[in-house]
Order: sequence, then C-alpha cells, then structure tokens
Amino acid sequence: MKRNFTLDDLLLYHYNEMPAEEVQAFELCLKFDETLAEENTSLIKVEALLDTQKEVPSDSSIRLILDYNRQNSNELEAI
Repeated sequence: MKRNFTLDDLLLYHYNEMPAEEVQAFELCLKFDETLAEENTSLIKVEALLDTQKEVPSDSSIRLILDYNRQNSNELEAI
C-alpha cells in the first residue's frame, strides 16, 4: 500500500520524530515525489536561514529592562 506523506510527516522526519519503520519509505518517497521534495528543500532553506539569525535584543529593549530594574530596585530597598 502506498502512503501519501504530508507536510506533518516532513516535519516529523526533520525533527527525527518519525517512527523508524516509516523513515525508509519516506526517504524513498522524497526521491520520487517532486512536490514533497520541493517542500523538503524549502524547509532546509528556512532552517538554514533561521540558524544564521542572532538572538540579540534591541538597544531600546535593553534600556527598558534596565530602567524597569532601576525603578523596582528602589521599591525593594524600601521594604
């Protein structure tokens, strides 16, 4: 019986959460299903793009946090 794999299956595959007995069939399907292969390529590109992004807060966010901390530290000293 041929199984139709979905985008959900593609995500399971990429996060190594696909059941082991389905991996071989999925990889074979990737070779012959052009639509699934294109989705796979798109997902790989998105993952690579996300991996290049730095997680740095903006200067204004840092200022807001520091200002909030200064205000609340004065309140804590009064207690």
